[in-house]
Amino acid sequence: MATPGATLPTVRRLAVALTGQPAGTVATRVAGLAGFRATLDWEIADGRPPSCLPEPEMPYRHDLQETHSPCGTRMEVRGGIRALSEGGLAWALDDVTRRVADAAAVSGAVLEMRVLREAPPRCVDPDLVQALAADLWRAGFAVRFAPCWDAVGPEGLALGFRGEEGAIREFLGEHPRWDPS
Repeated sequence: MATPGATLPTVRRLAVALTGQPAGTVATRVAGLAGFRATLDWEIADGRPPSCLPEPEMPYRHDLQETHSPCGTRMEVRGGIRALSEGGLAWALDDVTRRVADAAAVSGAVLEMRVLREAPPRCVDPDLVQALAADLWRAGFAVRFAPCWDAVGPEGLALGFRGEEGAIREFLGEHPRWDPS
């Protein structure tokens, strides 16, 4: 006889990546990640060029930082860029590379850029989302749904645990279906 609710037969425990989101936040999408690095070199130090970093209010997220050499003839821009869709990640990379290229062109710098796609954006299996949410709810946790901007593995689920770290770890560790990672 089937039991009501979201249950999934599993042979092995499914990975659940714990994120910095509020406890009980089950991810419906996971952002893709691209690593970015650019070096701008000048022959003569003419003062610092204006920042080429995007505003934080963009439809993507980044942790890009500018580092200037002590002699003022080199600037490095490096960090990660995240977006929730392939198109969003492509647009974000285009935006960042244009900003850096424009800064190099205006200031007369020699520019070298590298981009490495580290993880594609992905949707999370809705049956798994429902099963995890139902199990959390039954255990007394508040449940909400949101996209995950944190770096997580290529498989499994993402679950916020901020504010209830110990309780969530204990719940997942004792549950036969979920494996905290």
